[in-house]
This record gives sequence, C-alpha cells and structure tokens, in this order.
Amino acid sequence: MTIRTSRRGGARWAVMLVVLVALGAGALAARRRVPVLAGEWDVYIALSAKPKFGFEGWRRMAYAHFAGTDSANAGFLRRRTGAPMLTVAKVTTKGDSLLLAQDANTVLRAAWHGDTLEGVQYTNDRPMDRRYRLVRRATPGAPEPTHQIWKMPASDSQYATVLDTTTLMPVRDGTMLETYIVRPVGPGPFGVVMQRSPYRASNPGPGRWWAARGYIFVGQLVRERGKSTGRIEEFGDYSHDIEDGYDAVEWAAKLPGANGKVGLIGHSDEGRLAWYAAVSAPPHLAAIAPSAATSDPWRIVPYAAMAFGPINISWACMMRDRNMATNGADLEIGEAITHLPLSALPARLGCAPNAIWDRWIAHPTLDAFWRARAVTTYIDKVKVPAMSLAGWHDDARGPLDYTNALLKVKNHPAWHLVMGVHAHKGVDYVAGDFGPQARYEYRDMQIRWFDHFLLGRDNGVEKMPPVDIFVQGDNSWRQEQEWPLKRARAMKWYVSSGGRAQTSAGDGVLDTLPPRGAVADTFTYNPGDPTPYLIDSRELEESLNEDYTKLNATRRDALVFTSKPLTKPLEVTGEMTATIWAASDAKDTDWAVMLLDVFPDGHAERVQDGFVRARFRKGMDKVVPLVKGQIEQYEIDLWFTSKVFAPGHRLRVSITSALFPKYNRNLNTGGNNEKESTFVSAHQRLIHDAAHPSHIVLPVIPR
Repeated sequence: MTIRTSRRGGARWAVMLVVLVALGAGALAARRRVPVLAGEWDVYIALSAKPKFGFEGWRRMAYAHFAGTDSANAGFLRRRTGAPMLTVAKVTTKGDSLLLAQDANTVLRAAWHGDTLEGVQYTNDRPMDRRYRLVRRATPGAPEPTHQIWKMPASDSQYATVLDTTTLMPVRDGTMLETYIVRPVGPGPFGVVMQRSPYRASNPGPGRWWAARGYIFVGQLVRERGKSTGRIEEFGDYSHDIEDGYDAVEWAAKLPGANGKVGLIGHSDEGRLAWYAAVSAPPHLAAIAPSAATSDPWRIVPYAAMAFGPINISWACMMRDRNMATNGADLEIGEAITHLPLSALPARLGCAPNAIWDRWIAHPTLDAFWRARAVTTYIDKVKVPAMSLAGWHDDARGPLDYTNALLKVKNHPAWHLVMGVHAHKGVDYVAGDFGPQARYEYRDMQIRWFDHFLLGRDNGVEKMPPVDIFVQGDNSWRQEQEWPLKRARAMKWYVSSGGRAQTSAGDGVLDTLPPRGAVADTFTYNPGDPTPYLIDSRELEESLNEDYTKLNATRRDALVFTSKPLTKPLEVTGEMTATIWAASDAKDTDWAVMLLDVFPDGHAERVQDGFVRARFRKGMDKVVPLVKGQIEQYEIDLWFTSKVFAPGHRLRVSITSALFPKYNRNLNTGGNNEKESTFVSAHQRLIHDAAHPSHIVLPVIPR
C-alpha cells in the first residue's frame, strides 16, 4: 500500500496525514512542547520510484487547513475543486514519533523537524517510497490560484440544491442501473448534465456544484457496479456502453423540470462512456465535454503493451467486484510485477480470479475483439458539439485520438480541444512547477460549453478559437485555430556516435545533420534487469519531473545521444515520432525511445517516450518474427507535447529495449510474454549511417 493522492475518493492518504497529524499534535501537547498544527499548511511530497536512486526534490502537492487540535474533525485537506474531506484513524506515540495507523498493516511514522513535520509510510513494517512534509504557509489566507481560460460569463451559484432521489433506471433489456439525481430548487426548466461511471457510487458533491448553477445533475453507475444489475465483460464493453448510454440520455431528458437537452461529462473511463453514448446519437443529447477520456482500449492494451504495467493491473484489480473493494492505487505492485509469469500477477496481488486480466491476455493483437471496442471507428456518428479536455502528460491518448478522428468528419457541428500541463488525475495536480496560470478548472470550461449548447445562451463560445494549449517553457496559455498546427515544421534530429553511445558519458550525438559514418552502437538487453522507467504510472503528477541524470549515466543497456546547447528557444508543439533501424539476435524484442530536456546544470527531465514491439513492426494485427541479425526499420510514436526548450538547454534521446514497468518486458523468446517465465538476453544493434539515418521528428513552431 502506498500513500497517494487519488483522483476519486479524495486524497485519501494525504488527507489522513494532515488530519491525523492534527490529532496527534493534540494528543502529545500535554506531554511535550511541539509546534501547534493550527492554521494553514502546505503539503509536499518526495518520491523515489527506484529506492537505490534516493529521494529526489520536494514537490508541493496539496494545501491543508487546521481548525484546531481538540476534536476528531480538527483538520481537513481543502482540494482545489471540491469541498473539505475528513478522515480519522488511530494515533499513538513511540518516542518522538507519531504513529498514524490506517489499519493493522499500514502506519505513517511522522516526526517533527523544527517547525516542519515529515513522515514515511510503513506497510507490514517495511518503509515505502514516499515521504511527506508539512510546512506552515508563509501567506495565510492566500487563495488557491486557478486560471480562467475563457473570459465569457458563466452560470453562477444561485440555487439551493437537493439530492432528489436515488433510483434504479431501466434500460431496454430490463437491466436496472443505479442512478442519483441532484436538483436545483426552482421551477426550471433546467438543462441536464449527466455522468455515467464504471466506478463505485459517485459522491453527490459534484452534482451539487452543477445544481447550484441551474442544472439537473444525473449520476449513474454502469452494469454490475453498486446496486446496478446485469454484467459487464471488461474494459471497453462496447455493446452495452452504447445502448445503455442512449437509454440513459433519453430517460434523463424526460425528468421533471428538464428542458429536454442533456450534456455528458466524465473523467478517464467515464469520459470514454460519454463518447460511447454520443456514438449512439440519442436525439436529446445536446453536447459532450469529457475530460482525460481513455483511448480506444487497443491503444492502451496490446498496442502499448501497457496491459500488464502498474496502472492497468491496479485497474483490473479495482474493477474486479461491483463495490470496488480493492483500491487499485494502494496495491503493492512494485515487487509483485517483477515476478514471472505475468499471468499470475492477479493471484500474487490477491485479486484472482480476474476475468478482465484473463481476457486481455487472450487477445494480444489488434483483432476483432479490440476493433469492436474502438469508438473512433464510429466517430462519424457523433452529431453533437464535443469538447475534449486533457493534459500533455496524460497516459491516455483519448482526447487527441477523438479530436483527430472528429477532424476527419465532414460538417461536424463544433469541437474544442483543451490541453493543459497536468496528467491523468486532472487539473488539481499540475505536473511540475509552471506557475499559478497552469491551473484551471474543467468545470469552468464545461459550464460555458453547456450554457451555450444546452441553455442557448449567446456567450461567445462559438466564436472562440477551437484549441487552447498550455505551452510549457513559456508557461502560458495560447489559442489556436486548428490542430495540428499548420505552421509546424517537421525538424529531424539524427542520432550518431563513434560506437560508444552507452551512457551519457559516451560519444552519442544528437544533431540536425544526417550521419555520415557507418559505425553502429550495441548493447545487451537482459529482461532479468530491464532498463527502469522512473515514473510511476499511478503517480504521474507527483513523479513526472523525476531526474534521469543518474540513470542516463549508469545504465549500459541504454544508448544516449545529446545535442549541443541551444542558442535560441525551440518550440515543439504537436505529435512526435521516431524512425530507427536496428537488428537483434532475438526472435522478438522491444525498442523504446525517450526524449529528454537536459538543463544547464545537467538535470535530465523526460518529455515523452514511445515504444514498439518488434513482432508488431508491420502492424498490430499480425505477428512477424525477427530474422537473426537482420536490419529492420521501426516507426515509433512519441506521443505529443507543447514545450519550449530554452537557450542553454540540450535535447537528449535515449534508446533502449525496456521502460519497465511502464511497458511489460519482452522476454525475447518470440513466445507469449504474459504466460512464459523463461527469458533470454538480446544483443542489440542500432544503425545510424547514411543508408539508415535513425532520427526523431519534432513539430517545430517558428518563433
């Protein structure tokens, strides 16, 4: 179990930290002099994805306010988008430490260091890889800043609200779906905002926010969640999601007090459900505005080999039962995922049998199973205005995939893309320090979208440029008229060396000039000791600016190519790719490319990365084994960014055969990577000569 902030259910462990510290301070005050935990405090986190590299810098994570230390409700964490949340647990003392226990196995040991409080979580008496620090705010009362991207007026809070009812809504085959309704107190008519969820029963809190602003809010659980009847197959259960979404929208449009227009929202897989419902084209659906919507399932599972990384095993375990008794974010995956075979991972984590996991393993290629669940295949059926909200550091491609698909549809009524600097948890958790202007509220955008398309207000939404992007480095928002940007120029950066590009101390060079020499670089990829990926995919926001300097300098299974310092700013905005030529003596292997920003002090920070499994180099729908020693061309998707590399910074490309555990390891045997336990080392050769100019392509914006 790990301490973490969680997008759903509140910042559970962080909440417990700040609340229990308050309780502990009160318990100790009678025996010893300790700083008083009253007033306002900032909460910081330090992570170590790989303990041998030690803890890196502290990052501000949250804000806490303590009303006092004399009651169980003395402290609370105030999130930027919601109401206070409270939690309590047992607090005892041991010497100078506070022991903050969630249960018999999980304890946070915190101690005072001057006027700050620091703690490490222990699970089964074993220290975990996160430290927390509380620091008194220098300017009490300062509001948590957010940026209003759109300046036009929006519905404000003016209504009293009431949780009207929780009911079971029938769909066409007789299945009953648990549904709750939050209403404004008033005659109406009101627009309807709906959120369908595959997770546990929703908190009415978000519904009250919408209802206070004049919308009827409808929250609904899909089949086999909470009190909903019926069954779902697995992630991306295409047929029911579309049909049930249609029935739910039409039912909601006829609620008493409704104006007959429904808007759909939802975050992560809830966002995917919004797109699925839109594909069914219900007559009363007026607009959608999902955030961080997950991609077509094949993009996450077979394509990226991510089905068996931490983020998806935690998801599969979490979704195993209707009440989500397992919190996937709390699973101790780090040690378990190193064991083979991967097919036994649910059993090692205590969440077996697991039908979701087993079904993923049974479909390792892009087959009919995955194609039937690809919503982008049916995107031409979406007839309503669609807004996609996401962040450059999200691990789900959905918002850009859906937008790119919409752009191919003729006469689509309206679309809008918003790309911030956060990752998957949402705008509460900005990935790095980009200033207060980086923070914005999804709902600030969504309500203006719905004010126009559900309520018919002429608020200027249709006159807005269709793209809002946050440009990292400039640390500012910019509006654009199209996506991708037509003025972008494809700039190739070539890798070359004298054959000694292993580690950053080698002779690997990244340059805009094509290579002239005929020397290749070699390394050995051992699946028993794969190149580590420092970022925890379940903790993206807290770990995105991990420093790769030590890893680049020490791992000899990674080739490192670094440019000269830039003499002027270089803006890269759009989707990036890599083309490499390589050979292996294995029957199958992987190739991974990472783009990094190297600061003047040597700090190396990941920008994006991409991956290809050699057997799928000809397409995801067929397996083509490697021929020993034969040079093959690989096209690698490096995803997307909007970033200005500053003068004095250097670009770096790292090429290896593993980014573990983000992507499951290739065992190099050519067999089933998920079910086998035997592996072999692969001897790899990267070619970068005039005939095989391995390179990356960056979409550079003229400045």
